[in-house]
Amino acid sequence: MNIAEPIERMIIPPAIAQEIVTQAGQAYLRDCVCRVRQQACPSDAWEVCLLFEHASEEELQHARPITTDDALSILQASAEQGLINQLFYRQNSLQLTEICNCCTCCCAPLLKMKQAGDYPEQLHSEHVAVTDAALCMGCGLCLDSCFFEARRLVDGTLHLVDERCFGCGRCLESCPEGAIRIELQSGRGTPIPHVV
Repeated sequence: MNIAEPIERMIIPPAIAQEIVTQAGQAYLRDCVCRVRQQACPSDAWEVCLLFEHASEEELQHARPITTDDALSILQASAEQGLINQLFYRQNSLQLTEICNCCTCCCAPLLKMKQAGDYPEQLHSEHVAVTDAALCMGCGLCLDSCFFEARRLVDGTLHLVDERCFGCGRCLESCPEGAIRIELQSGRGTPIPHVV
């Protein structure tokens, strides 16, 4: 039986989400609570939250087991749709409980943080999106894709507001030049808990 302890969350890049799913063993799929509540996304897009064995019994009751391949397919589709992967884990034991694939129209926590402007204080990540200046054409598409408003275009040159970037990867999908990559910068934020 899972011991009740505080749940923490962090933004993770799609590649890390895929690695976690591959290592985690049994995955479960359930409707996103925020999407069901907001109903801004079509109902056939609600089932996007991936749970793991350390999720609460109550949460697992509302989920169904799926294969690792199915879970990876969901993550791939999520990346293509520009969804943001939020990893949830237990604060003390570091047991992973869930990866929620969050849209920016329904996710109540993300929208609340953006409205308050305090998500840099609430979200922490060791990953950051780095742009290769030699490849960047200054088109600005990555600015439009960045929910956290971490990218600025000044006189045709892209600038990163480092403390607002969590390496979510949305900008990678939007860059036609392939100029953006996600980098791990140890010590920058909270380390990602390992699958145990």
